[in-house]
Order: sequence, then C-alpha cells, then structure tokens
Amino acid sequence: MAQVFISFIHEEAGYAEAVQAFITQILGPEAKPFLSSDKLQVYAGEKWLDRIMDELKEAKVVILMLSTESMKRPWVNFEAGAAWTREIKTIPVCFGGLGKDFIPKPYSNLQAVDLQSYGDDEYLARSVAHHLGVPEPVDRRHAAGLAVLGGMESEKRFEREKNAYKNLAEALRKLNMPGSLDKN
Repeated sequence: MAQVFISFIHEEAGYAEAVQAFITQILGPEAKPFLSSDKLQVYAGEKWLDRIMDELKEAKVVILMLSTESMKRPWVNFEAGAAWTREIKTIPVCFGGLGKDFIPKPYSNLQAVDLQSYGDDEYLARSVAHHLGVPEPVDRRHAAGLAVLGGMESEKRFEREKNAYKNLAEALRKLNMPGSLDKN
C-alpha cells in the first residue's frame, strides 16, 4: 500500500502521472504514490472500489488533482471526502487554468498548490515530505551552496532533486501547461 494517494480523473492522467513521477523522484521510491484511476495499479479481477478504499485507509497524504473539469466529477469529491473523514492530510493541487484562489469550499480551507505558480512544485514536495515524516527537499534558493558544503552525498541529492524539478516542468510542457520550473 502507498503512503500517498493521488485522486484524479482519467482524462487528466498525464498530470497525475507527472506529479507521481515527481514525488517519487524527489522523495524516493518508498513515497511512490498510488494513482486512483490507473489500470496498472488496480488489477483486473479486483473490486475497484474496495482497492480504492484500502489505499485510502493506508494513505498518509491525499493529493487532489483539481482542474475546472475534475471539480465537476463525483469521484474526486468522493475520494476527498473519504480522506477528510479519516483526517488524512489532503493537498489540493491546481492545474489546467484553475488557480488556488478560485477553488471552492471546503477545498479552499486547505493550503493548496498551483502547478502553474513558480515555487509551488517545491512547496508540494516539502509538504508531502513533512506529512510523511521524511527529509524535506533542499531549499532551491540555497541548494548549490549546501551541495558544495555538504560533500558528495549532498551533491547527489541536489542533482536528484534538480532533475526532479526539471522533469516535472518538461512533463507539464508536454501537456501544454507551463510549469513552475520554467523560471529555474
């Protein structure tokens, strides 16, 4: 079972997959998120709703992929409600033209992330790490200096994290959405 659950609609799978790859790359394989609508993670013969509920029960963090389209869909709201009632940390991630200033209640009561805003990719990674109780990514503003001071291990970590931000930005560009990493 995964510690991170990503809720999304299947038409927007590319965005969810980009966030999954980003979280996995920056925080390590033990944080690999479960994708709620991914046929490769819910196997033929499984009871789909039972698997979703089992994954939600074990999750420490739920990432809600929110766009103008997904906000209209009952499953994203259903999964969010299940997380909310279990007091699972829930992070709204806005994209596709939906800004965090425009998400409705009750989502607007939560600190949100906007993949279209500079620095929010780092905010997402740091928030997930915090909620999982794992080391947070290095602050990008000071990363180069810390890598030099910290030796080889810090340098490898810095390079891994830098590549994670770059890969997320490239994935978002391919999906026709400028990413927050465009300024890095």
